[in-house]
Amino acid sequence: MVRKLSYYTVALVVLVGYHLTFWQVPDAFCQETGAADITARIRAYKTQLAADGTQVGIRLQLAKVYLQIEAYAESVDEYLQVITTVETDTGSGTLSTSPNSGLPAAYYGLGLAYTGLEKFEDAITAYQRAIAYAPDWAYTHAALGSAYASTHRYANALDAYKVAVALDSDDKMIHHQIGNVYSKRAEHAAAIRHQLRAIAIAPQFAAAHYQLGLLYAQEKRWTDAINAYRTAYANDPALVEALYNLAQAYLRTGDTAAAREQMALFEERKATLTPLHELRGALQRTQGTAERAQILTNIGRFYLKDGHYEKAVSEYQKAIGMDPQLVSAYNGIGVAYTMLERYEDAVTAQQKALEIQPNFTKAHAGLGLAYFRQNALESALEHYRRAVALDPQFLEAHLKIAMILLDRKHYVEATNAYLTVISMSPDDAEAYYNLGLCYAYQAKNDNDTSKSAKDLTTAALAALEKAVELSVSDFGDLSKTEQLPAQPPFLTETYYLIGELQASEGNFSAAEKAYLASGLPKAYHALAQLSARFATQHKENTKRGLETARRYAQKAVHLDPNIASYYNTLALIEFRRGDYQQAEQAIRKALELEPKNPNYQQGLKQISGKLTAD
Repeated sequence: MVRKLSYYTVALVVLVGYHLTFWQVPDAFCQETGAADITARIRAYKTQLAADGTQVGIRLQLAKVYLQIEAYAESVDEYLQVITTVETDTGSGTLSTSPNSGLPAAYYGLGLAYTGLEKFEDAITAYQRAIAYAPDWAYTHAALGSAYASTHRYANALDAYKVAVALDSDDKMIHHQIGNVYSKRAEHAAAIRHQLRAIAIAPQFAAAHYQLGLLYAQEKRWTDAINAYRTAYANDPALVEALYNLAQAYLRTGDTAAAREQMALFEERKATLTPLHELRGALQRTQGTAERAQILTNIGRFYLKDGHYEKAVSEYQKAIGMDPQLVSAYNGIGVAYTMLERYEDAVTAQQKALEIQPNFTKAHAGLGLAYFRQNALESALEHYRRAVALDPQFLEAHLKIAMILLDRKHYVEATNAYLTVISMSPDDAEAYYNLGLCYAYQAKNDNDTSKSAKDLTTAALAALEKAVELSVSDFGDLSKTEQLPAQPPFLTETYYLIGELQASEGNFSAAEKAYLASGLPKAYHALAQLSARFATQHKENTKRGLETARRYAQKAVHLDPNIASYYNTLALIEFRRGDYQQAEQAIRKALELEPKNPNYQQGLKQISGKLTAD
């Protein structure tokens, strides 16, 4: 028997979401509510209703917004008021009431809200009343079928879904849900037929592919099950149950290696998603508005950290709809908008947080991030400095301040900023690399009167060597069978800069070692120039030194054949070696890349003169 995993899932919330997302509803119910203005809409609707509480259309809109933000109790209250208002006006709600009166939408929405509260019997009654007023709405019959299925009354569910399918045969969710009911009744052929129909309508419908995999597995059609599970997970990586069942299917086919691989991936993804499932479960069990708003904020934070920024926005907006004073939700949505490059919305959200709580550190940091990503560095610096003034231990803000100062070439200030970062995070290899950069630039420009260029060079080397030490420390304890971790991206530049500094100090051996460790094309180019210079200084080793320089120049050209200066250096070395033909080839290549360079033109003349003389 193929195991179907259970988590703290939110089947009921998902169910409500399906109805809102996939099934068409009347205009009075489904007017679009933009994520950015939920609180404004709620406020506007309440203001209008305070002036005239009999406005059915406005109250339906308010109820629908509450439903969207999962404020189910509030949604129930509003739908009941709509129903009371309309039925009072029409004489106890006779069935002759027009479907456009608002009653069908109100009862349908009421059913969804009761479903969200797990009050299934009340939901069933509400759906039945909606159907009595508007019997031709397929999605209401489908919602009724879902409510019956939630109470394990599969015969009733099937009857409701059959009506829904008859009314709308092209709705993927209806086919998917009726397929699930047929599966519960062990009617596999019908279940497979409807899941395939759902997939035909929506080929990337992950839930339908997953259910199809379960059905194939029950019939021991392992290859088909494997394909279905793989497609399900590819279209929805949150569907980790597919990985577990995929591992089981591989095991049944005898492919134990693939089974182990999928099970390992399942365990990894399950561990990642478990906090989300727990939060969803807590949300289902919690009724208080403030508590639900905080849980939704935590869900938004989960999506934000996981890089799902649109989902984060959605959850944060639900939280704000429930609690318009929740500063952490404004901050979170501001960061999410920043990552989505919706900078105006991001700034507005962070400013709203600061309106509520003027000294909210994270909002200043959020504004800093929004401005930083727009390259408005002055404004970014201002807000990051406010953040660290409020919280001197705010490491991320200190890092951004240091980065901005370095970018703006304020090397002395950047040095102090990176020293602060290192005091808080002494194992940050990249901070040491950037500190080394700051010292190196000061040594080059000699603009720090308190230290000599030599002292600054020494400080730069010490910082860069510390960066190397911290970067490679993870390699020491690995056995030969373990995979080496990826080197940090700045490490090659660190070695190169060490090479540059050692070369400036005349330490040829140390410079050569660092350049070789870098492996960058420009490092080999620097080595070629350094070796040629060393050969000039040591006449007894000129020939061997020039040969070494030639090899390094050729390596630089090989690694990056599109840099004219590399060919020019190779030409100069070949010229000094007396190989004028090779020198001519190299300088001509440099001129191909930079045809107007006067130095290269002059070099070609000199080399051509030698060839003519020979």
